Amino acid sequence: MTVISVDDFPLSRQGLMAILGIEEEFEFVGQASSVKEALEVIKRSDPDIVIMDLRLKDECGLDILSEIKKQGYGCKCVVLTSSFDPEDFRRASDLGIDGYILKDAMPEEIVSAIRLVSKGRKYYDPGIMELVMNQSRKEVVDLLTPREHEVLRALGVGLTNKDIAHQLFISEYTVKKHVSQILAKLGFSCRTQAALYSKAR
Repeated sequence: MTVISVDDFPLSRQGLMAILGIEEEFEFVGQASSVKEALEVIKRSDPDIVIMDLRLKDECGLDILSEIKKQGYGCKCVVLTSSFDPEDFRRASDLGIDGYILKDAMPEEIVSAIRLVSKGRKYYDPGIMELVMNQSRKEVVDLLTPREHEVLRALGVGLTNKDIAHQLFISEYTVKKHVSQILAKLGFSCRTQAALYSKAR
């Protein structure tokens, strides 16, 4: 499995090469520090996997991915970044990135992720996925009705449907409907998850 590393910090490239170099299945065939250099190395070596940082001085590593798709190269593309911005992940995901790894990952996690990608699977770092999910839920919470907000707060303090009905002067049936709506909107499978989420806000 041939690999190239694209990062504007030589130390980062060398570190990645050291981590993957221990594994027999990976062979480094090039490195680059800019979009132009990366495209030249890809054209020359036609690697199986390109591992790139998002930020390359004043350039965006995702420009490499766009160009690869445009020119029809079949290599897999993996982002290795220190960015915890969910928007960066969304942009990469929209462009069809094969893997997204945070630089604070353990060496064995990086190896495992690259191995998964090499086998045609997708890998998204659990840390960034948690941030993305939390942001999505925050956006959805803003769409809850005022009454659903009240029910969610009541769930957070551990009230039963009967208690909530009594507190809000509505029927238990109506409470159940609100709880179902809240779970559906937030993507939860049970009221306990909603209660924990409400307490954590």
